[in-house]
Amino acid sequence: MSISPRQSRLISRRALLRTGLAATGALATAPLLSACGSGDSAGGDAGTGQLTLGTTKIMQFDPYLTNTDIHIHAFYTYLVDYPTDGTYQAIPAGAEKWEHAADHTSVTVTLRQAKYHSGAPVTAADVVAGIKRAQNPDTAFTLAQPSAFIATATAVDDRTVRVNFKGPTPESLVIDWMFAFPLIPADKNTPKQLEHEPAGSGAFRLGEFRRNQRLKLTKNADFYDAGKPYLNEVEYRFFTDEDALVAALESGSVDGAAYIRFRHSERLKGRFTLVEGGGRMTLFFMNATIPPFDNKLLRQALARAIDRERIIKQVNFGIGDPIYTAFMPPSPAFDPAYLESHKFDLDAAAAMLAQSGDVRKAVAGVASGTPEVEVLQIIQADLKKIGFELEIAPQEEAAYLEALFASKLQCTVAAQPNNLQSPSLIARGRQMLPGKGNTTFREKVPPAYVDAVAVAGSAITPADQKAAYEALNKVLADESWAIGISTQPSLFALDKRVTGLATDPRDFVTLVNTKA
Repeated sequence: MSISPRQSRLISRRALLRTGLAATGALATAPLLSACGSGDSAGGDAGTGQLTLGTTKIMQFDPYLTNTDIHIHAFYTYLVDYPTDGTYQAIPAGAEKWEHAADHTSVTVTLRQAKYHSGAPVTAADVVAGIKRAQNPDTAFTLAQPSAFIATATAVDDRTVRVNFKGPTPESLVIDWMFAFPLIPADKNTPKQLEHEPAGSGAFRLGEFRRNQRLKLTKNADFYDAGKPYLNEVEYRFFTDEDALVAALESGSVDGAAYIRFRHSERLKGRFTLVEGGGRMTLFFMNATIPPFDNKLLRQALARAIDRERIIKQVNFGIGDPIYTAFMPPSPAFDPAYLESHKFDLDAAAAMLAQSGDVRKAVAGVASGTPEVEVLQIIQADLKKIGFELEIAPQEEAAYLEALFASKLQCTVAAQPNNLQSPSLIARGRQMLPGKGNTTFREKVPPAYVDAVAVAGSAITPADQKAAYEALNKVLADESWAIGISTQPSLFALDKRVTGLATDPRDFVTLVNTKA
């Protein structure tokens, strides 16, 4: 039996976890994120269940934006899905079938017959409109890079779309785009329209939303997968404090706590099912538009002062893998050699800092109460040893994100999404975009990076792909504005009656198979 990249990664972590949570059975490390408690709900009436989940995450309804992982998959259908086991075998979803051109320059997508929550049919014109939005730098956001290879899209008929590429494109990148592409009615697909209300065809409809209080999802009886979802209603309750969320779980006020920190695992193990999602990556970002980080040598110096092993042990409780150039270990572009050649070395960092000039201080913005605060405290202590003063300035999360995306932060520690099968998707996050929307470079994105991303997204043969990924890693290490720290798995704590909760490779919650 073949082992998926994610399964291989999990197996490689067993030695690390042997004396920790995994050895006690408290942490489910299987790729499928499912609560396998002793409750009997799986055998009962699957269509009458209700589930209440607590979260500290903020949210919004536009799937083209970030910070949508907790609920967005419930509202929207994507062209394809990926399994929750870490593999990348496309599963038909909004697309019933697709056919790649022999010359790798187009794909023809046939949509399944489906309805939006409004009752309107899903049409090829909606896909064409969605692609046009993704090609607009002012509205594309995180769909810009996944769609960058597309030249034009044409509705062949009501349910068939032909998508033409700018040049030969790997099939893996095309499928990754289909996985990232949500179906939205053409007349609703704008940031303004989606600001306060979703417009999708997913397994759940919007029932009620009270900002900072609760979000209720109700079953979509017209969902394309007959008989699903199993739950009639899901309610998210919003907490401003993670300790209060965990206390609510313990008191029975909520059935599960979503995206909580691993520090709670010891407290909750045994009484609740703890499950791990694929997670994202944690990176140290330095804003090249603001001094002192407009100095590349200074960025390179500080990159050598990040103690990944300590951060993983102290902040992540031993969970996660070290990274350097923003690729997770399953990525075909992951190169472990950088973890040795650019490893934590304060002597090397001090020597490079001495050559970089006289500026020796900066301010790091960060969302209050997050693990990133602790990560920055560790970096802060090590930078002090080499004579660099880093001030940490925590902010309320909404204000932090606004400042981050407005390019007002000197530096920060933030999450970067999984790049899936396609290394060129490293440019999906706003700090990594190859155009003026890049929040760490704006219009001064290094041309070498732009070129490397483009080549990585057009390499067809294995030899060309190997060379492209090497070049992309090289420019990332040289420019040193986005320094990888570690993978950041997510953690859910669930009442043992809850089964079937899952996260996809983006770490988005999927509730289609959940029972309670």
